[in-house]
Amino acid sequence: MTRTDDIPDAYDERSVLLQMLHYTQDTAVAKVSSLSEELAHRAPLPESPLMTPVNLLNHLRWVERSWVNADLFGGEDEAPWTDEDPDAEFRQGEDLTVAEAIELYEQEAARTRATFAEVELDMVRRGGREQPVTARWILLHLIEETARHNGHLDILRELADGSTGD
Repeated sequence: MTRTDDIPDAYDERSVLLQMLHYTQDTAVAKVSSLSEELAHRAPLPESPLMTPVNLLNHLRWVERSWVNADLFGGEDEAPWTDEDPDAEFRQGEDLTVAEAIELYEQEAARTRATFAEVELDMVRRGGREQPVTARWILLHLIEETARHNGHLDILRELADGSTGD
């Protein structure tokens, strides 16, 4: 299957970036959506027992929320990870069904896209780390993060049921 939903309706910077974000988000959902509960919660790599498709999708959800709410807008970081449990969002994913993980991720993804559809891309983040990165940088980082984890989901999906492709 060759997807063409990465082509934006317009070619201004914001349209292209938002379309690429949406494409990578949809790809993550597609990699998880048709897996059985058993396969979606299976960790095939012995050295990475938390690396399951559902846990990875839950990680992506919290990464988006953290970057937007805490880093971009300077709000509270609601993500479950802590210094004592830096992988809490992965552990949290173990308690989600496939449908719940997808729904929560899609809700967060829609909020992220809505934020970047409106925010000034040159806005300097109000919270988080000390580097004065902009909304544009955060948006690009989220595209990169999601695309990189889509590579992990590709591998996990192929190991789960042999499926390959977009």
